Amino acid sequence: MSILQRYIARQVLFTLVVAVAVFSAILLTGNALKQLLELLSTKQVPAGAVLQQLLYLVPFVMTFSLPMGMMTACLLVFSRLSADNEISAMRACGQSFWQLIAPVLAASFLLSLVCLYFNLQQAPLLKAAFKQGLSHLGLSHPTALLEPGRFNDDFPGYLIYVSSSDGERIRDVSIYQLDTRGNVIQKIRATHGELHPDLARKHIVITLHNVKNEVHDPNDPNNPQRIRPGVIAADYQLTMDIAPMIEAKRVRRDTNHLTFTELVAAIVHLKQRGVNPSPYVVRAHRQWATSFSCLAFAMIAIPFGIRSQRRETSIGIAWSLALAFGYYFLIIVGEALANKPQFYPEVIIWLPNFIFQALGILLLSRISRVGVV
Repeated sequence: MSILQRYIARQVLFTLVVAVAVFSAILLTGNALKQLLELLSTKQVPAGAVLQQLLYLVPFVMTFSLPMGMMTACLLVFSRLSADNEISAMRACGQSFWQLIAPVLAASFLLSLVCLYFNLQQAPLLKAAFKQGLSHLGLSHPTALLEPGRFNDDFPGYLIYVSSSDGERIRDVSIYQLDTRGNVIQKIRATHGELHPDLARKHIVITLHNVKNEVHDPNDPNNPQRIRPGVIAADYQLTMDIAPMIEAKRVRRDTNHLTFTELVAAIVHLKQRGVNPSPYVVRAHRQWATSFSCLAFAMIAIPFGIRSQRRETSIGIAWSLALAFGYYFLIIVGEALANKPQFYPEVIIWLPNFIFQALGILLLSRISRVGVV
């Protein structure tokens, strides 16, 4: 690699790192941060658990931020080089245009392979793990099970109110046991208590202190004259079955959560049963097609950057967003037609790559020949 090639590669690499960091932060914020911050602030879930859930999304986010970062880097760097006439000076030194951009195109191809690995294997699995982990955070951390200051109806057959919580401890507890029609048949009050969830046995034990109990007549639960005093105890344990909660929170893996190998197996299985597997076929094509967006974005961004001949960062970012919108719009159209194989949605999925790369080759060839677009 020549000195000039290394110079361009360093410029692109530095801008790429910054752009990927910015886009990753934005995409992470849009995908999960609101939900995770709510858990962290209102349900006292440990920060470490929240961070772990956030890290699950990184491979998925990188499949978008890497291509967009590469496109932004190419637009900004080559726009500045063109505005400063550095490309003309480099070519005057005997370097061909294709030689100058070869390291950038090679890097974009390598990043496409990274995205391919993420798309085919890691991103689907970890995205499913994120959704599953997010739904189970409340089950694995006691204070997230009961939100203070409101009536919690997540436990089947119970309505529970606590005024405050701290760690495993809850205060000012009111527990209403309900019948199948939703009527109160027992009311338990306690000054404080502790939560002890056992996910392995699918139940939770609530240990209450300073307990007073009222029992309603099961045949006439809404008649206050039929209410009688129940247990009065210093300590009282209540065991609740949370198997329905666990089942309700279990994430069913759809096509977005299947690896490429699992998609192929599902396609074969559906074909054997005589079922049209078009949604799975489209998803498999999407995993491959979007992986090569890094190369497609680089090939279109380099000539667009040279043509713009501007040093302003805002112009480059605006071009990046516009090109990314056009690319992913066609991807979305293809996915929307997944159940309509007569429109060949798997071909539409590949159209953005074909268009960007064909136009990129045309413009790059023209620049190589005449020096302008």
